[in-house]
Amino acid sequence: PTTVIVKYNGELAKTDLYILSIGINSYKNPAYNLDYAVNDSKAIVKSLEDGADSLFNSVKTYSLLNSKATKANILETIAEIKGEIGSEDVFMFYYAGLGVMSNEVAPKEPEFFIVTHDVTNLYYTPEVIREKAIFASDLMQISKNIIAEKQLFIIDACHSVGAIESFAVRGSEREKALAQLARNTGTFFLTAAQDAEFANEVGELNHGLFTYALLEVLQGTVRIDGDTKITVSELKAYVEERVPELSEEYHGSPQYPTGYSFGRDFPIVILK
Repeated sequence: PTTVIVKYNGELAKTDLYILSIGINSYKNPAYNLDYAVNDSKAIVKSLEDGADSLFNSVKTYSLLNSKATKANILETIAEIKGEIGSEDVFMFYYAGLGVMSNEVAPKEPEFFIVTHDVTNLYYTPEVIREKAIFASDLMQISKNIIAEKQLFIIDACHSVGAIESFAVRGSEREKALAQLARNTGTFFLTAAQDAEFANEVGELNHGLFTYALLEVLQGTVRIDGDTKITVSELKAYVEERVPELSEEYHGSPQYPTGYSFGRDFPIVILK
């Protein structure tokens, strides 16, 4: 064996947090309007900015709200982030708004999609909707193209578990490859509702239930194990237990969030 000594005098790469946050209250078709998605989006960003300053070198936020939340703008913003983000950085994608399963005809399987601002009819053919909406397969491609080794996707929308089902195709070549990288990387999906459920908004809370539960942790209202370091796995475990409690208390209809992950857990904020 040969010994090679390498001396490096430069500065070590610093870790930055990149957040793309999307919230839609006002749709082009007013029949689809929501009350608290924009508030959810803004609150998540503020909580992360407040808790991440001691953990990350910088927090870079990109917000697309209401009429700005179109497929073209989302993909353009992703391309901008892709051009800047490094492998040592953390990428977070947050969406609050409508989510729907497509009406595919057999043998094709229905696929979850994010309802962007200018989708005016949820019952168009999937081919027409694909021109304007962000499908689960698009999210998969976004994750694939972003080189950050730590990624978090949070989707506060109806039927959002459909995104996970589309992403986690067992036995696929992508999953096998990701498993090989799992020692050093971590990618997490947290979603608000199962595919037969609705993501509930509550006027008393001014938030969707799922995001409200996330904020309880990110804002330090609830301390997990008395620790100030909040990891993604801790977030996932808390919302899976807390959201059913909130839905029973405020809405009466069941809502069970779920998640999918591979690789290592990683911290997202340090509480003050």
